[in-house]
Amino acid sequence: MAAAGLSIGPAPVSGADVRPAGAATSQAVAAPPMGWASWNSFAAQINYDVIRTQADAIVSSGLQGIGYQYVNIDEGWWQGTRDSAGNITVDTREWPGGMQAVADYIHSKGLKAGIYTDAGRDGCGYYYPTGRPAAPGSGSEGHYDQDFRQFATWGFDFVKVDWCGGNAEHLDPRSTYQAISDAIGRATAQTGHPMVLSVCDWGAQNPWDWAPGMSTMWRTSGDIIYWGQRPSMDRVLANFDSAQHPAAQNVGHYNDPDMLVVGMPGFTAAQNQSHLSLWAISGAPLLAGNNIATMTTETRDILANKEVVAIDQDALGRQGVKVAEDQAGSQVYSKVLAGTGRRAVVALNRTGSASDIVVRFADLGLAAAASVRNVWTATDVGSRTTSYTVNVPAHEAVLLTVTGTEGPGGPKAGAIVGLQSHRCLDINNSATTNGTQAQLWDCNGRDNQRLTYSAGRQLTVYNGTKCLDAYNQGTVNGAQVVIWDCNGQANQQWAVNSNGTITGVQSGLCLDASNANTANGTRIILWSCGTGDNQKWTFQ
Repeated sequence: MAAAGLSIGPAPVSGADVRPAGAATSQAVAAPPMGWASWNSFAAQINYDVIRTQADAIVSSGLQGIGYQYVNIDEGWWQGTRDSAGNITVDTREWPGGMQAVADYIHSKGLKAGIYTDAGRDGCGYYYPTGRPAAPGSGSEGHYDQDFRQFATWGFDFVKVDWCGGNAEHLDPRSTYQAISDAIGRATAQTGHPMVLSVCDWGAQNPWDWAPGMSTMWRTSGDIIYWGQRPSMDRVLANFDSAQHPAAQNVGHYNDPDMLVVGMPGFTAAQNQSHLSLWAISGAPLLAGNNIATMTTETRDILANKEVVAIDQDALGRQGVKVAEDQAGSQVYSKVLAGTGRRAVVALNRTGSASDIVVRFADLGLAAAASVRNVWTATDVGSRTTSYTVNVPAHEAVLLTVTGTEGPGGPKAGAIVGLQSHRCLDINNSATTNGTQAQLWDCNGRDNQRLTYSAGRQLTVYNGTKCLDAYNQGTVNGAQVVIWDCNGQANQQWAVNSNGTITGVQSGLCLDASNANTANGTRIILWSCGTGDNQKWTFQ
């Protein structure tokens, strides 16, 4: 959960301080976690019987067989009590046998158990009591090693760490969650029981820049709903937008736009499908928030759609990116899937009326012809040449799979070498600071010369943490080419053309070695496309 009424603005982090995604101290997982979490349907009004009933329903409904495996106990299980040694204690009338007993029950069903705490001294239940009295002391600050060792000893496999206390105390998210991650690492070493860490700081201080190095997943925004409110597509879309950080995501590390609201009151079947489509194209964790025990067959069938789940759980772990928006609000998102020439595509209509949206295969990085399948209707559209046009109702999305041949604009990786200079496109002095100039330099194979061209038409460097960028949205001759945090905007999208040129999608101008110079340090700029070899490049 996050507290209602909080306004959390991400604080900028200098580019020089970015920590590339790496092995987290918490447990690494091969795909975005799937399961159920208690908050959306029950808030703090939870106990052993509620959790047991939901665990039973996950199994009996068949969701377990689809991949939903975590049963996550959210805020409300603990009222901040500790014994004389500082160990967490709970009301055994609500949790007979204590928390180990409920973890054991979840495990007995072949499922995994998740638990919740706060990074601060006092958790969300103290600042924003929901269904229970305010509970002081329900955070783990000052007890990180003790609490996470206790969670591991009880047998919990997943821990979500919220930020209400951290926010109220003005803690630094990055250093605080690093301390938490380190404590989980020590708990694992002592108990032999690893845990998934879910960072839940609501996007404060840009967790996509640092959380991949210390956690499995990180929240990128506030909650979709607060207790007592109905979900809305506007909130779903806002959280989807806030989670667009594809450079941070890879196998074992996932942007988290919040728990699902599929099947919650007030959501139609079409909205449920659109919502799940957006999470699947994002490769987001799929943690259902509806009441599994009372859900309709329709809701069950949506959550259990194997094709949709397969897109979300794809082995590459990629996040889909926006590749086209021909008209404002009519958007195309593409996700590269494992295998050759396979894409998942969402055609999203944010407007107030039905709209024809064109999916161009070149935008997906595919050659001229491809076959198309509508995932939700489970129908093969058949083969098309160059593009496929789909009519999308207002405020809805259509999920497709497209299979073809990798085209000249398909994913590439390596050094970008100038045809005239025989030198590499290089980020000056290996700097990672936003605004650092791109230049020519002798090829040396270092990270500042290794770029990846994605199906989203971004040119990324430093393992995807930075994007090649037309500075300040520049569209005139001489505009600087720099690196910047990846943001999905058109000034960070490039077309790699068969004639060797690389053109900016927004500007239509070519990557150019300034003044046709070939010396080390020659600036890379944008310039009107011509025939000179100073505008010709190859991936090597």
